Amino acid sequence: MAIDPALISPVSALLGALVGGVASLLGAISSQRRQDRVQRVASEIAKRESVYADFVMGASNLLLNAYTHDEIGLTGDEQHLVGLMNRMRLFAPTEVVDGADAVLRSILQILLNPSIELRQLATQALSKSLDPDPLLAFSQICRADLDRVRRRAV
Repeated sequence: MAIDPALISPVSALLGALVGGVASLLGAISSQRRQDRVQRVASEIAKRESVYADFVMGASNLLLNAYTHDEIGLTGDEQHLVGLMNRMRLFAPTEVVDGADAVLRSILQILLNPSIELRQLATQALSKSLDPDPLLAFSQICRADLDRVRRRAV
C-alpha cells in the first residue's frame, strides 16, 4: 500500500485542525461546567447567608426582649423565627438546625425567668456573669457550614 506524498500534507493539516477543534471544544465545555458550578455555589452561599443572618437578627431581638420583659406572647417575631428555622431544615445540615433549635430553647428558658432591667443586663454582660450568648455557638456553626459550601466550589 503506497501513500501518495501529495496527500500527506493536506491530511496532516486536516487532522491537526480536527484535533485542535476537539481540544478547544473540550476546553470550552470544561470551562463552562466550572463556571456553572461556581455560580451555583455562590447562589447557595447567598441563600444560606440571608437565612442565617435573618435568624440571628430576629433571635437577637427576641433574646434582648426575653431578658427585659416578663410578658410571654406569640408575636410575628417569634413566628418569623420559627419559619426561618423551618426554612433551614430544607437545606442546612443537621448541626445548623440543631443550633437554631438550641437558640430558641435558650430564649424560651430566659423568657421563663424573671426579667431584669436593661442597666442590670448591661452590668452582667460587662462583668461576664451573664449566661453565654446562645447565638455565639449558632454563628460559629453557620460559619463552618458556609466554609464547607465554599470549599465545594474549589
